[in-house]
Amino acid sequence: MRSASPKHHRRSTVISWVRRALGVIALLVLGAVLWHAWDHQAFIAWREDAGVVPFFLAMALLPALGVPITPFFIVAGATFGTLVGLAGSALALCSNLLLCYWIARSGLRPWLARMLERTRYDIPDFEEGTGALRFALLVKLAPGVPLFIKHYLLGMASVPFWIYFAVSGTITGLYAVAFVVLGESLLEHDLGNGALALAGLAAVALAIYLWRRHMATRQDAE
Repeated sequence: MRSASPKHHRRSTVISWVRRALGVIALLVLGAVLWHAWDHQAFIAWREDAGVVPFFLAMALLPALGVPITPFFIVAGATFGTLVGLAGSALALCSNLLLCYWIARSGLRPWLARMLERTRYDIPDFEEGTGALRFALLVKLAPGVPLFIKHYLLGMASVPFWIYFAVSGTITGLYAVAFVVLGESLLEHDLGNGALALAGLAAVALAIYLWRRHMATRQDAE
């Protein structure tokens, strides 16, 4: 990646944190609206008619086109319950990771590369795996970058598949578990599980923040 000036880096960091704060506020507002305003019986009726396979197939395919995956996790928990929601979300997430990696390594790679050339980032090459794990973590934990772009970038950078799959699946999976539980708690008005899910999200966010801070300190020391 090309180096950025300290001023630009600070501005990007502030913008990223503002976006995250707005995202958290929007999520809380949405949760409050769902908690107090929706028609519980109407949703129950919709849930009885909802198809498991079409829903999780959409979760596997649409995020590869840029559709956010977080709402899918929440609706999965609210619609199918925690057990089915987690199992279906795991299969959909794994399928999405496979699809994005295949697209990034397919004949569409030159077109994706031209699109990326318009940004301030270069595509490194980790064909031999050296430094690939650190790069995968840096990309997956980068703030403000859409999920599908992260997955395509890792595939285009020739990050070994097992590193790409393990890092992407683990990090996204941690959020998925919390959001699925949160989705069911919103439907059932379960304050205990809802608080547990929010605490889990906060713990993951704190861990990511501490890791970024550690990496920034380490980079400055070098």
